Amino acid sequence: MSNFVKRTILVLLALSFITSVTVFTLSHQGISRAHAAPSIGVPLSVYFGSDNDAFYALDAPHGYLRWSYQYQQGGNTWSPAATIVGKVFFEVANSTSTAVQALSTSDGSVRWSFTFPAQTFGKAGIAVINNIIYFTVDSSNGAGSIYALNTKDGSVAWTYTASSVDQSFGNPMVVNGVLYATEKSSITGNTPQLYALNATDGTFIWAKGIPGAATTNLASANGAIYFGGSGGFLYGVSTTDGSLIWSSQQDGGPVSTPIVVKTTVYYASANYYVTALNTNDGSLLWHYLVGKPFAPTVSPAFYQGSIYIGSMNQNLYDLQATTGSLIWQVKVGVAITTTAAIKNGIIHAGLQRGSLRTFNTSNGVERWYYHTNGIISTSSPPLEG
Repeated sequence: MSNFVKRTILVLLALSFITSVTVFTLSHQGISRAHAAPSIGVPLSVYFGSDNDAFYALDAPHGYLRWSYQYQQGGNTWSPAATIVGKVFFEVANSTSTAVQALSTSDGSVRWSFTFPAQTFGKAGIAVINNIIYFTVDSSNGAGSIYALNTKDGSVAWTYTASSVDQSFGNPMVVNGVLYATEKSSITGNTPQLYALNATDGTFIWAKGIPGAATTNLASANGAIYFGGSGGFLYGVSTTDGSLIWSSQQDGGPVSTPIVVKTTVYYASANYYVTALNTNDGSLLWHYLVGKPFAPTVSPAFYQGSIYIGSMNQNLYDLQATTGSLIWQVKVGVAITTTAAIKNGIIHAGLQRGSLRTFNTSNGVERWYYHTNGIISTSSPPLEG
């Protein structure tokens, strides 16, 4: 074979390789652009509300706006959201009305809306289990109620109303087919209660007096329910009958909902600590002093062996979950007002001045932010789905 022929073959092979790489690269870029485009498919999204009256869906990896939704004008506040099968659910309220909304995750269009009865209002919290949405309703002139709606169309599955006009319920939690909700009375001296109802039909199972009125939402694991109570306590009670297992006033108790990971309960404390207690007996495992208050909408978040939490001191912290030792902290520059939502190594946190910011879990380096011109606090944590 002559040298000319050999050179010709080599040139053709090289051109063929370059062409194939170019075609693959262009195809790959096209896929990336399609995936990021709001109009094509439903990418992993982060959902949250701001007090600028809008609810947002952002592309979680990059922070692009997918869509936004406005309920009404007039200082809307939003519950944390939940998603199932193409719908995102939340409670929204302002000075004139309260509703539970279901929007399409693809474009934000309204699937259905349940407006609360006149002179009633919610607690900015929902629980979605087995295609049922649970939430509580207070009344300005009557007894509080617990509602269960069908996620398909917003129809009422059942309601449970307190027996006395002085009673109101806290946000519900569902565990193993049982709905739990704390109750308190507006009459001084009445003992607060923990209620257990059948989550399927709302029938009464039991009610048990608790030592102090609940000041946080409920958390549960391993047959126990944990919540903050009046007087700076953290209580652990049995899911079987509501009996007290232990109580602790460590670090002034929690200011927000505790979280439970295996045999440890973590909380943001009134005395400015991140605190970890043993779930078996309430003994202190460790605590880390932040030195400034936590927003009442901020709880610890667990991810891959770390506890992440932000404070009103404008810092975001990564603490080792078993020892409480500091891994890193970053100065955000604005008070952090939501619990962190964490997925795929990315932290999403809402800030007091209206930004949703994201950070790497490995080192706290900021990735992107989205500004809303409103405070992001009640929609805590932001939801990824």
